[in-house]
Amino acid sequence: MSTGKTFLTLLLSAIICLAAPFALQAQDSGQGQAGSSAAGAPGPVAPTVPAQEPGGGLFPDRVAGLKAAGEIRRFSFDNLNDLVGDKAALYREYLVAAAASRDYAGARLDVFQTQNKFAALGLFLFTTAPAGARAATLSIGDGAAALPAGVVFWKGRYFVRVANPSGQPEPSKVALYTALARNVAASIAPDPWSATAPPLLESLPAQGLASASRRYFLGPESLNTCVDHGRDMFGFAGDAEAVMGEYQEPQAAGAAAASSPAGSSAMAAPAVKLVIVEYHTPQFAYDAMGRVASYIESLPEAEQNRIIVKREGNYIVEASGVAKREFAEALVNSVQYPYTVKWLRDPLLPTNDPFRVQKAAQMLVSTFGLLGLILGSVLVGGAAFGATIFLKRRKRQREAFSDAGGMLRLDIDPVETAMLGLPPAQE
Repeated sequence: MSTGKTFLTLLLSAIICLAAPFALQAQDSGQGQAGSSAAGAPGPVAPTVPAQEPGGGLFPDRVAGLKAAGEIRRFSFDNLNDLVGDKAALYREYLVAAAASRDYAGARLDVFQTQNKFAALGLFLFTTAPAGARAATLSIGDGAAALPAGVVFWKGRYFVRVANPSGQPEPSKVALYTALARNVAASIAPDPWSATAPPLLESLPAQGLASASRRYFLGPESLNTCVDHGRDMFGFAGDAEAVMGEYQEPQAAGAAAASSPAGSSAMAAPAVKLVIVEYHTPQFAYDAMGRVASYIESLPEAEQNRIIVKREGNYIVEASGVAKREFAEALVNSVQYPYTVKWLRDPLLPTNDPFRVQKAAQMLVSTFGLLGLILGSVLVGGAAFGATIFLKRRKRQREAFSDAGGMLRLDIDPVETAMLGLPPAQE
């Protein structure tokens, strides 16, 4: 009976040991779900959607002495073509999420909200590209320019355009457009992030770079407007980005300076366009290089001779409009991919993880849970083995011995009495 109680006790202990890790895991899981909003919260990255949407305070009823001539019209990502026409695909490439427009007396104000400030800068550079060096620089927002058709500027995640409602250039109203733009820029909250330009722009060689020729692209449509065959040669897989600058050979620049009238720019017509497309993985860069090489092979030989392409790290570097290959090759070879390895933090310093105590507790619980599982398995296995041996031995003992009914009785009492000389028993 005691053996049966011992076996039952061992079995119950094994069940408790097996159930304990699962109970702890369930409790830990519940705590993890309760704290998931804190532990899984993203780090300090720039938000993709600004808090201030276009409209409201950016379109007062009266601004810079101008009275509003209509209501605010709002546009979403899907109906940008109602505001910019056939350029909607280009604006979508620059991550325009929403836009708004309002007419004033003699001016129209268009505000475009992008997902980040680099996209707003790219849209600004793309809009000022046709004017080039003829665009007068203004001190509004993070960057502004006076164009023949109006005034444009960018600040934070906003690109703003002030122009004639009819779309026709009116140089006489530039001062009016500038005053309106300054008032709108003052209403836009400053961006908290200090970076003002994409790091990729710094990869363009500074020597020989034509003024006002830098461009920043986020898609093939915008690139194709500035570079021949840009849409066909380059894909923008994996959120690739690209920059472009225009360069002129030193001899050509000297000749242009000698033949140009006084006051004109010697860099007015750069001969070479340098494009740098950055992919975020080596595999993307490898595939892109194969696509570019295949497309160049399909071009006529004369066009092939005017293009130089090189892969540098995750960069695809292209020089187009090449007249002198030595100059273009030196320009392409001067582009260096910035291989850098940086510590995110000093490994000798203690971690600043606010959840380190919780993680340590989880590790201890998991460790003891595993030990409990192993111990429980051993107990269950030992109990089962011991019970089997015990039952087998007991069965063998029952087979070797029987009860008293199967035994023989020898009646030797009379012989014993005679041998001892005892008187016979009396009845």
